[in-house]
Amino acid sequence: MAHTRLFQLLHQAVAKASLSEGDPKDSKLSDPLEKGTLSRRSLLRCSALAAGALALGDLTSRDQTALTPPPQIAVVGGGIAGLNAAYTLQKLGLSATVYEAKPYVGGRIQSRAGLIVPGLVNDLGAAFINSDHHDLLALVEELGLELFDRRSLTKTLPFPEVAFYFEGRTLEEWELVEALTPLAAQIGRDGALLVDDFDRYAPQFDALSVADYLDLHQNKIGRRYVRSLLEATIRSEYGVEAHESSALQLIYNLPQVRNRRAEPLTADELFLVKGGTGRIPQTLAAQLQNPVKTGWQLQSIESQGSGFHLSFNRGAIAADYVILALPFPALRRVDLRVELPKTLREFIQECGPGRNEKLFAGFTHRPWLQPKGFTGGAWSDLGYSGLWDDTQRQPEHHQGVLTFFLGGDELRCAEGDVADRGREMIDRTVPHLRDLQGAAGDRYARTAWAKDPDFGGGYSTFGPGQYLKFKDFLYVESDDPLQQQTVAVGHLAFAGEQFSDEYYGYMNGAAQTGRLAAGAVYGAIADQLGVRTHPAQTHPPTSLTLA
Repeated sequence: MAHTRLFQLLHQAVAKASLSEGDPKDSKLSDPLEKGTLSRRSLLRCSALAAGALALGDLTSRDQTALTPPPQIAVVGGGIAGLNAAYTLQKLGLSATVYEAKPYVGGRIQSRAGLIVPGLVNDLGAAFINSDHHDLLALVEELGLELFDRRSLTKTLPFPEVAFYFEGRTLEEWELVEALTPLAAQIGRDGALLVDDFDRYAPQFDALSVADYLDLHQNKIGRRYVRSLLEATIRSEYGVEAHESSALQLIYNLPQVRNRRAEPLTADELFLVKGGTGRIPQTLAAQLQNPVKTGWQLQSIESQGSGFHLSFNRGAIAADYVILALPFPALRRVDLRVELPKTLREFIQECGPGRNEKLFAGFTHRPWLQPKGFTGGAWSDLGYSGLWDDTQRQPEHHQGVLTFFLGGDELRCAEGDVADRGREMIDRTVPHLRDLQGAAGDRYARTAWAKDPDFGGGYSTFGPGQYLKFKDFLYVESDDPLQQQTVAVGHLAFAGEQFSDEYYGYMNGAAQTGRLAAGAVYGAIADQLGVRTHPAQTHPPTSLTLA
């Protein structure tokens, strides 16, 4: 449920507010933002960055003799970031080997068939794909996988897409928009300030937590459920409590209204992968010419001339170029004997993933498909941030599975016997969906991402003050070379969703940074050969043959 419906409602509220009071900035600013949204990328563009552009050169056949033998490239981490880095390099004609500590590939992208109900597939980690997730959608198409369009259910079934269970009743969507409008108007005005003068206002907002921000504007929160709703959003979006999240993470997810118009948000979660999202990394790994070395846990990396010496639990290797595609908790356990900027080391040490888990419950049929229910999911103040039908991509099945999505401190309430916790969550939901209890199959499962030392939780988040502190270590894509950023130090590049400016927390961020890290390595090789370079490209050249 992360990254979706609540921010769409806030979008509606911002648009409503703009129609009622107008945009106070219209007299000064007449041009709309590129996408109508104060996005992560637009924030960084506003900050007057002048980072060095990723330079890609054309390696001609004359240059190839200088690459004999070919460079040794190691990619550490077999999640989607590392796999896509190796896949991109392979398409460029460069050979890389992926080393993965786990006995399987995919990282936090895992699916299981028959976990709760025979024949049904559940995503243990990442699940949804947005319509603007171009890297991931391109991979899905290239790998020959099929998508399920979630709009098909809302078009064919006469039931709400999303339900809202707060304060003991089911809220109507129009109620929420009305209640959110005063606060949404304030957030819209603050977003305009960021666009007008980022360097002045961003530090002020980044220093605030979301809880601080809501306290500051308490007079614009009329109904108690408004705050509950926003706190549930932060738990779901980032896996933390409101006091642990930078206020920027609330503000930049909203549209920037210009001339009383607000463009729809693209965080629509339209697609699921048929057969489970786990098919993406599995199929991608199968495309690599060099098999992934599973069970290889990196213990240390040390600079050795212009290259590196890597020590694993299964032996040591030398590499000319390295891409580290590990989550921060795993990266913290590696002895990094390489020169890195102090702030990058602090980024690795201080920024952890949020705390999110899923609890799955099986049902003999799908009683949520009703006027008081939903076709997609629900938000609540019932001890879980949200829930959704995890089997909606398999409408041909009569049985179903609900995912109860937990974030932040909600994880503490879900500890203990998984069946007991599952029954409790169903009991809390029964007043809103009375047929739920009778359909319960009493089969449950729960994820444990936060207890895995390699993952430590769900996906990335920034606490108060952290966004601006670490913004220089996020990949930024732009048509303007002066606005581009890459995360590489010499022959060492980094990848992972935590390094994406616009897509951190998403599978697309992992795929994107893997592609860009591969481009950084390609550029370093070109630079070493003295090849004339040109400005960075969004997508690297598609072919390169090495001797």
